[in-house]
Amino acid sequence: MTTLAPAQTPDSIVKVFPEPAFKSAKAPPVVAIVMDFVGATLPQLDQLLDSMRFISGGPGLPGSLFQWSRATGDGVRVTEVWRSNGHFDLFLRDVIAPRLSEAGMSQPEITTYEVHSYLTQGPTVGLETGDDATSDNNGQEEHQL
Repeated sequence: MTTLAPAQTPDSIVKVFPEPAFKSAKAPPVVAIVMDFVGATLPQLDQLLDSMRFISGGPGLPGSLFQWSRATGDGVRVTEVWRSNGHFDLFLRDVIAPRLSEAGMSQPEITTYEVHSYLTQGPTVGLETGDDATSDNNGQEEHQL
């Protein structure tokens, strides 16, 4: 009888996900990574994310700042922002690559951009009631700073 180990949860992945080693004392640049999975579907991407125990809107791994995805004309595009290319490289090698074939996906075409600036999640206070925003005629919100 074959016994399979339970899939890792994000917490257990974090425990085995090392901090990348950098060669200089200066912090490496933040990077945006665009992964094009040609021929993939959104259900396949969902299966990949499920295998890593990630949920939409939930936390990523250490070094991950943001991720979003969409269908394209020839597959699926995933765009991520990472604290460094080293963080992403570890994630790709140790977490994504071993799970691709199980989800029926091929290695992605990857484009990397050095990020000049980025914003993180803003405060959520008042969003439920609209206290910090007003709406214009087009339904667009204008935030009070």
